[in-house]
Amino acid sequence: ASDESMFEYLNVVSKMFDSEAEGYEFYNKYALEKGFSVRKSYVEWDGSNKYIILRKIVCSRQGRI
Repeated sequence: ASDESMFEYLNVVSKMFDSEAEGYEFYNKYALEKGFSVRKSYVEWDGSNKYIILRKIVCSRQGRI
């Protein structure tokens, strides 16, 4: 991979957001620009089950044949 594509990859996958909605909006827009769509996957909650601390957003075809 080129340095430019590696930089883009690292810039996209290392982002942090103030809300789940903000993150989903960013990745959905990015995916549509690249020609695919995304969906919400795995979620991890804090110890009190009040706050999401991790949400995986994956390709909408991930895990499907």
